[in-house]
Amino acid sequence: MKVLLITPYLDAPQERRTDFLPSGALLCLAAVLREAGHEPKLLDLNNRRVHEQEEPHQYCLDQIASAISQFDPGLVAISFLFSGFMTTAWSYAAEVKKVAPHLPVVTGGIHATTYPREILRNCPEFDYIALGEGEPQMVELANRIAMNDLVDLSKIKSFAYRDANGVIRVNEEREWIDYENLPMQAWDLVDFTDFEMDLTGYSNFKGHVLKNVVPVISERGCPFRCNFCDMYMVQGRKLRRRSPKRFVDELEYLVNEKGQRFFTFMDDNLTIDNKHILGICQEIIRRGLDIQFTTSGGLGMNSLRGDVIDAMVEAGMTSALLAPEHGSDYIRNDVIKKGLKRDTIYQVVSDLKKHRVSLAGNWIMGFPEDTNETLQETMDMIDELQLDRNWVGTLIPFPGTPVFDQCLRDDLFIGGVDVQNLWKKPVRAHQDGSVIKPYNMSLDDLREWRTRFIDVRFKYMRAL
Repeated sequence: MKVLLITPYLDAPQERRTDFLPSGALLCLAAVLREAGHEPKLLDLNNRRVHEQEEPHQYCLDQIASAISQFDPGLVAISFLFSGFMTTAWSYAAEVKKVAPHLPVVTGGIHATTYPREILRNCPEFDYIALGEGEPQMVELANRIAMNDLVDLSKIKSFAYRDANGVIRVNEEREWIDYENLPMQAWDLVDFTDFEMDLTGYSNFKGHVLKNVVPVISERGCPFRCNFCDMYMVQGRKLRRRSPKRFVDELEYLVNEKGQRFFTFMDDNLTIDNKHILGICQEIIRRGLDIQFTTSGGLGMNSLRGDVIDAMVEAGMTSALLAPEHGSDYIRNDVIKKGLKRDTIYQVVSDLKKHRVSLAGNWIMGFPEDTNETLQETMDMIDELQLDRNWVGTLIPFPGTPVFDQCLRDDLFIGGVDVQNLWKKPVRAHQDGSVIKPYNMSLDDLREWRTRFIDVRFKYMRAL
């Protein structure tokens, strides 16, 4: 059966963008569907060609209508991870139903996993929702539709639907996939010219011709419990990895068959296990892959030894993202629950600066417990570490996280929050202004700190 896989366009105003990356979610879904005997087609709309259109949203709707007419799928899947895409995804589903009223539509991601009942109750355009990881549900649903066997869907784990009487049913029993045995992502279906970008300013120490950033990942799941993070809702707490060999097989394919040489390792826990990351680096070196890579998930600093850094640089790491997240030991460890000592942060940065590696730091401001004093500690750490780039984001309390429950309980949301309508209007989709007011800070304080942190974003950029 033919399955049309869609990801939404992110409507952002800036002309120069560097976030046009092929959707890993679609590529995984396409791979397992094809392995099961189905024919997937990608419509990955967050790309350069869409961005260049005068009316990107209407262009996307036209592309969806055209794909349905020409491809004639038996199922459409709209995959979006975060709440900010809900309105756009809903409009895509409406376009599908406008063109083909009886064509089934399934969706998934963190937002849909958080609000399956609300979405099915209020959005007749969506027929099914895959909770958490979506590969097994997509294959089972496609099989059922192909066999015209939709009478009883109650056995599909991590799945929400309406039964024959219109009653919403949610099977919340989770089934975490065996990540090692997933087929390679369907990279052969990607036209990389759609995702080309101006990468001037990227750390291109090998002098490659860089037009694309290719996202790859060697693991799923996170055993940690940071109080602001909601990724566990789709990936679970159990860390599941692909072997270094299988991961590097994918890199080698992308180098040799697709001419790609710049990668972003998306793993949230890439360096938590030295054996794993060393295995990847040794395999890259052994095969002589001439690549460069950055780490976008934030390197785990507690286990990041000097010899591991040496191996990563030899394998091609030219830039790295670190995630201290806060300069205050109290906020970082007692509030966030990160368990990361100050001395460890400074040692890792010192070890990294021995190499030609561009360094970025992820920081968060505006926790309920933040004060002018704790934010000064973050500023002090930024000044002392002198990373090349410092991204200080405003805390956004996502539903399903401890900090969301805390802010709701203590009435910290600025202007309140409409809990009943969070399924369609998220707390905040983007980083503009504060969402909550800390216990002991004013809104003027927050605005002043926001300005100060923006001003130091590139203060310590080195000429590497």
